[in-house]
Amino acid sequence: MENNIEINVHRTNRLKTVSIQVLRGEVKISVPKNLEQVKIDRILKSKSKWIKKKLFLQSKIAPFSNKEYVSGESFLYLGRYYRLKIIIGKKYNTEFKDGYLKITVKNKSNKQKIKRLVKKWYLEKAQLYLNKMTLDLSKELGVDFHSVKVRNYNARWGSCSSTGKLFYNWRIIMAPYKIIKYVILHELVHLKEHNHSKRFWKLLKSYYSDPDYAKQWLIYNGHTLII
Repeated sequence: MENNIEINVHRTNRLKTVSIQVLRGEVKISVPKNLEQVKIDRILKSKSKWIKKKLFLQSKIAPFSNKEYVSGESFLYLGRYYRLKIIIGKKYNTEFKDGYLKITVKNKSNKQKIKRLVKKWYLEKAQLYLNKMTLDLSKELGVDFHSVKVRNYNARWGSCSSTGKLFYNWRIIMAPYKIIKYVILHELVHLKEHNHSKRFWKLLKSYYSDPDYAKQWLIYNGHTLII
């Protein structure tokens, strides 16, 4: 392991096996009390790639703060931040133009209306983008699906029915392309394997080389995909 990685070793009589946790930039390894240091070092070395990946993912966690829906505020779309621009006008309107998400309202202080317009825009973009990407990737996999719908899920990014209906969390449209691709491929592979067996993960990996990275990215960054 690299010298600049902080590692805390916790010895206890209650353990018979070794447990490694990576949290907030620190590595904690819990081991049986009498386990020799040379064996601990050997375990850490064998897990170094996994530990570094965890540390890297956690370093990319973005802080989250509640939106105020004011001009200049940043909103995620396809993995990039864009500025919100509030415009006063007679007719409500939403458009993505010149690198800005422009919202036209009658009253800037009506935050709930602005939020509804922003969410409506995201839902429409998600439906169009995810439908097209699903169609393109389904051809690559050689599978047929029935339909694509976006939903307001709290604890999942997608689902697949036995009849080929695909559902996606609309918030995934804020994620980078690589992460969106993982979510879509995950559901499309379910059209071939309706479970999470070893065969399912092997098949998914044949189309998406590093599903573990995408899963971990969503665990650590999913909370930022919100308006």
